[in-house]
Amino acid sequence: MLSIFRKFAICYQWHRPIWNRRRNRRDDQCVAGCLIVCLMVMIIGGCDTPATQRPGDTVLIRTDRQAVTVDQFERAFEAAKIAYSENRVVDPQLMKQARVRMLNQMIEELIIERRAQELGIVLGDGELDAAIQDIKKDYPDDEFEQMLLESAIPYSLWRDRLRVRLMMDKVIDRDLTESVTISAQDMEDYYNAHEDDFVVDGENPPQADLKHRIVERLRREKVEAAYPQWMDGLRNRYQVTINWALWNISAGPDNQTAAKVQE
Repeated sequence: MLSIFRKFAICYQWHRPIWNRRRNRRDDQCVAGCLIVCLMVMIIGGCDTPATQRPGDTVLIRTDRQAVTVDQFERAFEAAKIAYSENRVVDPQLMKQARVRMLNQMIEELIIERRAQELGIVLGDGELDAAIQDIKKDYPDDEFEQMLLESAIPYSLWRDRLRVRLMMDKVIDRDLTESVTISAQDMEDYYNAHEDDFVVDGENPPQADLKHRIVERLRREKVEAAYPQWMDGLRNRYQVTINWALWNISAGPDNQTAAKVQE
């Protein structure tokens, strides 16, 4: 099994978006593993609005309607370490990097949850169950459940994390993907610049398949290019703040600079 830090590196790269990843067994193992890394279902469920916070509360992340305390962050991070540390001695620098990635992932999920509320986006149980069956169909017998068991991931938690990810997909589709336009000239230019990428055994795929692949790649790249500015705009809109004094106390001063770079 990959260590926690390699899983963090895989799972916290926004430029490898879940909404456009083709599933295979290796990808699903990564998804299943990373779903526990940030326990945002539990955290968001326990978030209070700023108005209910007492002056002495140790709020680490705050939005206009949500708050995450240091204790909530630490519980989530400890759970992730227990699941993936495998009793290994870990590099302190890698630990710091993992904490920063987790902090930024928490912020992004809080922001997207707020955006989903604003847009009125919901995910029905039927949609979730269909997505689960789509994932499970690639696994024979009880291999999927066994994989979760070996990774120390409760099925209920995996299901909740999948719900969060699918909600993120919906929000991104609404705000970014649906607005992407791809012209015939875009497709021609992209093909000319990446012709070798589409050659299989010395031949190009059928024309219809080729066009589909080009469109999918172009759409993904345009969404990825728009994502940082979109996220920054929502971050400002929802008044996201981080208590750097608490962060430095809990994680050490080196992480403040690292986390700010991610903003």
